[in-house]
Amino acid sequence: MTRPEPVNILLVDDQPANLLALETVLEKLGETLVCASSGEEALRHVLSTNFAVILLDVRMPTMSGFDTARMIRTHPKSNRTPIIFLTAAPDDPNFPVDEAYALGAVDYLTKPIIPTVLQAKVCFFVDLYRKTIDLARIERERHAAALGEKDARIRLLLENLKDYAFVVTDVDGWITEWEGGAEAITGWTARQAIGKPLSMLFTHEDRIAGRPDIEMTEAREHGRCEDKRWHVCKDGSRFYADGVTVALNDAQGALRGFTKIFRDVTGEKRVADNLRRLATDLAETDRRKTEFLATLAHELRNPLAPLQNGLEIMRLSAGNAEVLGRTRDMMERQLTHMVHLVDDLLDVARITRGKVHLKKERVQLKNIVDSAVETSMPLIRASRHQLLVQVAEETMVLDADPTRLAQVVSNLLNNASKYTPAGGRIALTAARDGNQAVIAVTDNGVGIPEDLLPSVFDMFTQVGQNKEQAQGGLGVGLTLVRRLVELHGGAVTASSEGPGCGSTFTVRLPLVLQAPAEPDMSLPIAATIDHTNKRVLVVDDNSDVAESLSALLQVGGYTTRVANDAMQTFEMAQEFKPEVVFLDIGMPGMNGYEVARTLRKTPGMEQVVLVALSGWGSESDRKRSRAAGFDGHLTKPAGLAAVNRLLSRLSWSRNAAHSS
Repeated sequence: MTRPEPVNILLVDDQPANLLALETVLEKLGETLVCASSGEEALRHVLSTNFAVILLDVRMPTMSGFDTARMIRTHPKSNRTPIIFLTAAPDDPNFPVDEAYALGAVDYLTKPIIPTVLQAKVCFFVDLYRKTIDLARIERERHAAALGEKDARIRLLLENLKDYAFVVTDVDGWITEWEGGAEAITGWTARQAIGKPLSMLFTHEDRIAGRPDIEMTEAREHGRCEDKRWHVCKDGSRFYADGVTVALNDAQGALRGFTKIFRDVTGEKRVADNLRRLATDLAETDRRKTEFLATLAHELRNPLAPLQNGLEIMRLSAGNAEVLGRTRDMMERQLTHMVHLVDDLLDVARITRGKVHLKKERVQLKNIVDSAVETSMPLIRASRHQLLVQVAEETMVLDADPTRLAQVVSNLLNNASKYTPAGGRIALTAARDGNQAVIAVTDNGVGIPEDLLPSVFDMFTQVGQNKEQAQGGLGVGLTLVRRLVELHGGAVTASSEGPGCGSTFTVRLPLVLQAPAEPDMSLPIAATIDHTNKRVLVVDDNSDVAESLSALLQVGGYTTRVANDAMQTFEMAQEFKPEVVFLDIGMPGMNGYEVARTLRKTPGMEQVVLVALSGWGSESDRKRSRAAGFDGHLTKPAGLAAVNRLLSRLSWSRNAAHSS
């Protein structure tokens, strides 16, 4: 068994013989014996050494044992050390026993001392001292183990919370600890970050604003400071952090530093910002749509009012040819305007859904410009505008849909006319720039504010702007322009010096690099068709539409009948034997597609010319009509000229097929 480390025992007596006697008795214990011949010397030993027990003579010359004990008890290091008084007068009735015990004496022995008694008493206090030391050591080890477990748990917590950064600083904001996800979030290692100011995480603008000091001040005064803001990584990139700065105070309330805990919520921030922008955009779009619908109602009423008035004028002035002629011209203009409005809406809807299919061919830019100018001239003349057209003389060939590109240029001219005061100037130029054709329309009208230039081609943007200066419209013309130009692989831009300074719209389109010397841009000349006694059946569940088209065809020389549903159609087909059937698609019950398929199977109707009538005229609508057995497709409203062109083309096609 290993012998324990010896402990210290203090022997105090002014007589050397007594000290020698004590040493002789106690040396058998194997402990360390320290001798002092005075109270002063004993105090010096007590200040420097821990003792298991003190044997203290009561009667000493300069400082008595009681005075020495009293001084020993005043020192924190020895205020609980056991003291055994030694006295030579055990039978003295004046021995102050109470005072001795009051000074912390645990016992007293009389001289001459019995060795076995002395050894037993000293051994008791030595064992007690050792047990006390062992208990203290065990408590320290237990406390150290508890702290170790706590540190391990904290370390485990930090290692598993990589989404959070834990940064500790001193009272001045200099980093002392760099834990958790601090490195993963910021890019700085602990070695690089410790010793640096916490302000290195803040953006330049926040540092200038003193934000690091503001956070520490608030944490010092209120215990914590929560913040959500952009911070800076080592590589200069930024991340959005949700964090809190906490003051670290000791048990006495003194500030020892700060800890900043934060996590990277950049993704959440961007999602929230996107949702916020989306909500704002949706609200703005909804506002524009609401205003657009109000404008649509207004714009549709504009032609409806003169049409209604024209009908009344015609009723009241049946015998006045001059009045009837003027009224008819007015009604034609208003009807054309209404059809144009509806066509614009349908075109935007088709393009938005990707339903527009360009019918491309080799076409000269000059022909497109001429067609657009011819279309827009009535509006330009009505506003007394001066139009200057300059087209380069060289041949510029595009691979494009001529109808759609003419629509682009016409819309730009119409837009310029609408937003240019009466008598203003409009210039249209077309020239080559490298491998591109550049078309520019410039006016001296109301101009465009700088903040509106980026959105001038967006849907509904123009609705409600410059109402008092424009001639009306739905604000979809420029949207059509941009999307049609993009479908052709080109681009369109708008520029303006500001309100009152006019504007310029520029279209750039790719040119065909090697075009045929003389591209054949003509269409086959349709054979004329004899309308006399040609029998036509008009089918539409709307009796006004059917009767009006029937009357129009009769004026054109056709013989017509009218049916309003599927059953009447089949009965009329057997009785009337029509050569052509104009058939509404959207009838209730049995629709036009089903009626067409049935007619094709009806004896005697196999070769009848079937023409679909529909408010929808996209390429997919026409394909569906052909699949159902229709020979042609007309979009409502269908005028006599359109009917004649269609029937002439169908007749030419059938004659060519029959001849072959």
